Amino acid sequence: MGAWNITASPELIAAMAKMSTNSSNNVSAANNVGLNSDYAKILQQQIAQIEDEGAEQAQDISSSNSIPVVETIKRFKPDGTIMITTYEDGKISDQTRIKPHLVPVPDFSAPLTPEGKLDVKYVPHFSLMDLLML
Repeated sequence: MGAWNITASPELIAAMAKMSTNSSNNVSAANNVGLNSDYAKILQQQIAQIEDEGAEQAQDISSSNSIPVVETIKRFKPDGTIMITTYEDGKISDQTRIKPHLVPVPDFSAPLTPEGKLDVKYVPHFSLMDLLML
């Protein structure tokens, strides 16, 4: 007989096993004692298997805590600066700021200069290659 794939929670399976072993609560189980006991044995095996897998996962989680968690966050600031922060186990390990290349462009929203010329503002400009390298 092959193993069954039971996807219910262990608490639900344990509750069902208790109900199936208590034949006074289940009228149909009282009529079919042989079927119920086989079902209970299979259910007990599945519960034991799930508990073993849970214990293995708990050991894996406890051993994986020694591996540092590395997270990289990229922030785009309003002035065009890109700040790349690397965290290891919740603490900042590296922080890099990439300043943009500023390009002069005419500012049409600003009033004219006293000489009658358009005002100039500097806007950040990244080349496509710079953005792809992030």
